Amino acid sequence: MSKTRSPETPSFLTAVRRIEALTQEIQKDGLAAFEKAEAAYVEVQELRAVLNARIAHLRRRSA
Repeated sequence: MSKTRSPETPSFLTAVRRIEALTQEIQKDGLAAFEKAEAAYVEVQELRAVLNARIAHLRRRSA
C-alpha cells in the first residue's frame, strides 16, 4: 500500500488534531476576533475536504 500524498498535505491524524485546535480557538475567541475565526473556519473546511477525499478513496478501495 503506497501513500501518494503531497508533502504539504497533512496526515489524517494531523488534520484531525488541527481541526480540533482550530475549533477550540474559534470557541475561545468568538466574535471578538472575527477575522481570525473566519480564517480558522476556512482552514477547517479545507482540512475536512482533504479528509473526506481520503475517506472516499479508502471506501472505493475497500469496495
